[in-house]
Amino acid sequence: MIRALLIVLVLALGACSSQEEGDYKQAQKNISQGHFKVALSFLDRVVKRDAPTEYPLEAAREAARISFFELKDYPKAIEYQHFIVLHSPIEKERVEAQQQIASIFFNNLQNYHAAIREYSKLQQMPHTDAEDAQYKINVARAHYYLNNFFQAESEIDNLLRLKADDNIRFSALMLKGNILVGKKEFTKAIDIFKMLIQSYPQKSIQENVGLTLAVCYEENNNFKEAIKVLEDYRGKYNPPEYIELRIKRLQERLRNAPGARGLRK
Repeated sequence: MIRALLIVLVLALGACSSQEEGDYKQAQKNISQGHFKVALSFLDRVVKRDAPTEYPLEAAREAARISFFELKDYPKAIEYQHFIVLHSPIEKERVEAQQQIASIFFNNLQNYHAAIREYSKLQQMPHTDAEDAQYKINVARAHYYLNNFFQAESEIDNLLRLKADDNIRFSALMLKGNILVGKKEFTKAIDIFKMLIQSYPQKSIQENVGLTLAVCYEENNNFKEAIKVLEDYRGKYNPPEYIELRIKRLQERLRNAPGARGLRK
């Protein structure tokens, strides 16, 4: 009786394997012909059946790639990456799949609530200090985009207590400055941006920190300082006409500011 059951089980597994292999091969054939939607339908069958063979995981890997790169179907890509997170025996692959899920929600779908949730999951998985810093700054950005300025600033302050490389630190401080702008705390933002220009001069030019600093001065009605910043920015921004137009507009605001005529007498 036991032998008969074993034979039935072996035959069933063989038939299942043959079916999975057939669908997987059909998918590969359609991929080679550029028929990505058809290929995805075959791969989807393999994944959903989740048979005890190597094919569901292989199909999920291929389906995730096709969904993301070829079809730009980001929700489907997330589904397949989630399957990999749950089923891959390889820790590194599970982490990379979870990173891809978080990245898609953040960058491709701009679903920042979901991105925060997925980055929180990543923080519970094995990661390096550099990855931890990147997760934190992405969570802070997500809160910033959701106008959750208090939470965004809290995340950034926690990140700045960590030992991070210069690129991460610059990005974190830049984001903190922008958060302060969002909170209309322009004086505090000015201190951040001035420090960035002093500590990271080249990076600040690349990221146009001076333009943001000028905006902060303007919002504080300190038109003279705003003009000074823009004058220092001449030759560092393309097109140069933009800087000249900004300076002229600020000079006009300065002339029309209350008390300006009295000051000239």
